[in-house]
Amino acid sequence: MDSNRARSTGWCLALAFVGMSGFFAVCRGRPAQAQNPPSAAESENATVSIRDVHSPHCLLHTDLSPCESDVLVERLETMLKIVSNYWARPMRGVLECHVVRNLDDYPMECMAPLGIRKVKMAGGATLMQMSFEGNRRVLKSVVVASTRPEVVYHEAIHAYCFQTFGHIGPVWYSEGMAEMGHYWKEGDVSVRADPREIEFLRAWQPKSIAELVAAKQVSGDSWQNYAKRWSLCHFLVFNPTYAKQFRQLGQGFLAGKDVGFDRTFGAVLRPLFFDYLFFLNHIDQGYRVDLCAWDWSKKFISLQPGRVQTATISAGLGWQPTGLAIRAGTQYDYLAAGTWRVAGSPEAMDAGGDNQGRGRLVGVLMKDCQLGDEFELGPQGLLDLKSEGDLYLRCRNDWNRLAGDCGRIAVNFKLSGQGPPLQEPEAKDSDTQ
Repeated sequence: MDSNRARSTGWCLALAFVGMSGFFAVCRGRPAQAQNPPSAAESENATVSIRDVHSPHCLLHTDLSPCESDVLVERLETMLKIVSNYWARPMRGVLECHVVRNLDDYPMECMAPLGIRKVKMAGGATLMQMSFEGNRRVLKSVVVASTRPEVVYHEAIHAYCFQTFGHIGPVWYSEGMAEMGHYWKEGDVSVRADPREIEFLRAWQPKSIAELVAAKQVSGDSWQNYAKRWSLCHFLVFNPTYAKQFRQLGQGFLAGKDVGFDRTFGAVLRPLFFDYLFFLNHIDQGYRVDLCAWDWSKKFISLQPGRVQTATISAGLGWQPTGLAIRAGTQYDYLAAGTWRVAGSPEAMDAGGDNQGRGRLVGVLMKDCQLGDEFELGPQGLLDLKSEGDLYLRCRNDWNRLAGDCGRIAVNFKLSGQGPPLQEPEAKDSDTQ
């Protein structure tokens, strides 16, 4: 059932119902572990009566210990604060959750049959109800979940969206954003995903964005599809080039408006897809989409005799445009000045980097959204390339460690043999002298 179109009183199923337990059991690779008999500590907790834990935006019914339930509620409050800020809408009402460790001792009358089945499978479900009091629409969500935090947070995102907006969006969006629920951490925009998902995503090569946002998708299909949906949402939420439009698109989905991915991003689909593939090729724990985003606004020119092109390159960022369009077979003199420091290195270094190659100034050419091979530069030298394209530079370091880098280096370029010798540049915004 499409919960976006629910209009009558009664419980309907979240799009995540059918397979959340299956997804997480497969994705995490631990279905048997979730079904193991409880430990001695868990058995002791199971004898504790069901308690209600209240917070400003949550009502938790659970057989968890007081300490565990307090931690869970605190984390739910933090997550709700983050998503409320993101979607610019505070949580409407109170999020009600049943989080169950020992199903045998939990009152069955408190939960719908579907929720009971999901808890047995170490999964969860979100029950959604729409009713009317006169002309006023009343929305209510109830989460039923096992004690696995990732399941609780995922379902809580569905519950927040329906209870606050009355819609949860198409499957790719609703499940992708719900998957972000158990990774979203205040002040941390880095990738923090399951290693199995990261390994899969680095090997996967989508044919197009349309493949990811196709309309005819179902929840609970496979852990791989959940990983794909999460990766696209994570990329678009944190990439500064597309983040604002993606947020507006999501707000349109949740408001029930007639919006679509193609209409929102149609003019930039080609660079967006390039950007997304680059993200997949380099995704790792700690990878920062915001630091590795491509700048598509820079204009590139071919150097004229006697002219100097200056580019300032910051450590801690991905490939950065120089504004210099390289002509095949043309030789360029370059001279770099300044220092930077890379994560894990106590010493500042120049464009030559250290003896492990970290901190070295490196370049790449792009032509028609295709990247060439990386090549090394250094403090100064002659650039003589056999291909043409727009020149991008960066400070070499592991892609998932850029957040710890600092400093910048300026580089001057001129046609070799033309004009006076290069002077040391100043680290300032890229320009042409």
